[in-house]
Amino acid sequence: MAVLASWVWVLIGYLSAAVAENSNPSSLYPPFWEDTSGEISGFALEDGKYIINPWVFTDRMGLYKILLSKTAPYFAKYGPENEQNLLWGLPMQFGWQYRTGRLVDPTGRTTCGYKTFDELCVSVDSWWADVNYFLSVLPFLAAVDSGILGISSDEFTILPPPLDESRFCYNVSDCKKLVGEIMDSWTTFFQYMQLPSSDFDGLLQHLWAAHTASLEYPISVFADRYAYYSEQEENFEQNWAIAVNYIAAAYFPTTLNRTNSFQKGLPPRVLYDTDIPPFIANFTSLQNKVLLSLTALGDIDELTGSLSLNAWKILMSSKFAREQFLKVFEAFLGAPTSNINS
Repeated sequence: MAVLASWVWVLIGYLSAAVAENSNPSSLYPPFWEDTSGEISGFALEDGKYIINPWVFTDRMGLYKILLSKTAPYFAKYGPENEQNLLWGLPMQFGWQYRTGRLVDPTGRTTCGYKTFDELCVSVDSWWADVNYFLSVLPFLAAVDSGILGISSDEFTILPPPLDESRFCYNVSDCKKLVGEIMDSWTTFFQYMQLPSSDFDGLLQHLWAAHTASLEYPISVFADRYAYYSEQEENFEQNWAIAVNYIAAAYFPTTLNRTNSFQKGLPPRVLYDTDIPPFIANFTSLQNKVLLSLTALGDIDELTGSLSLNAWKILMSSKFAREQFLKVFEAFLGAPTSNINS
C-alpha cells in the first residue's frame, strides 16, 4: 500500500500539465496542421493510387487529419469544433516530437529532420518516429479496414523507409500478419465508435486499449535505437513507455485542450547526459518535476514488477475513481475542475 500511495502522488506530479480550457482550438493545432489536406485526395497521385510517405512529416500528419476529420461526427455530441475528439492525442504527440527535435536523425549520419537541410524528413533511426509509426499508420489502416473513412485500401500506397523495411508493414493484410493484435484493437475502437450505444467512457476504454497494444511491438523491436541517445534521453524514452500504461488505466481524456495543457510539462528538447532533473536550468519547474516524477515511476515499476501497475488498474477500475482522480490532479494544479468529457 505504501508503494501504491507513492505512485498516486508520482502520477499526480507526472500529469501536472493538464487541464486548462482554450477558447480558440485552432491556436493549439500541431505544426503544419493547416498545411495538410484532411482528404486522401490531398496526397500525390501516381498510376491511379495516392502515394503516402510517412517518412515525411506532413504526410504522416495528413493521416491524422483524415482520422480527425472523418471521425468528427461521432464526437459532435460531446462538444463543438471537434475539440472533444479523443484522437487529438496522437497528432499532438507527433507534433511535440517534431518541435522538440525528436524526429531528426539521432546518429548524425544524415541531415534528415534538421531545419537547415530537410526539416520535414522523419528519420527511421529515430526511436520516437519508429514507435509513432505504429500509432499513426496502423490506426489509419485499421480505420480504412473498418470502413469508417470511406476509403478503399486499393486507393493508396504507403511507402517504406530507406532501411529496416522488414520491421514495418504497409497495408492492411500485411499489418494483420505482422501485428494482428494492434490492428484488431484499433478496429475494435473504430467499430465501437460507430455503435449508437457508444459513450465517452467506452471510447476512452477502447482507445487506450489500442494505444497500449500499439507500443508492445515497436518498443521491443526498436530497442537498438536507444544506443543513439544520451543516457538521460534513453531513460526518458523507457520511462515514458512505462507511464503510458498508468495513464491508460486512468482513462486520461486525450481531447485537444487537455492534451495541449498536458504537454506543457514535457521536455522541450532532446535530453543531454548533463541534464539532471530537477536541476535543468533552461527547463521550467514543471518540466523538471515531470522528469523527476517519471524517473520515480520507472523505479517503482522496476522494483515491483507488475504489482504496482496491477494495483493501479484495480484502483482505477471504476468510473467514479477515475473522475475523482481527475479532479484531484486538477485541484493540485489549481485548474478549474470539469466533467471528464469536457
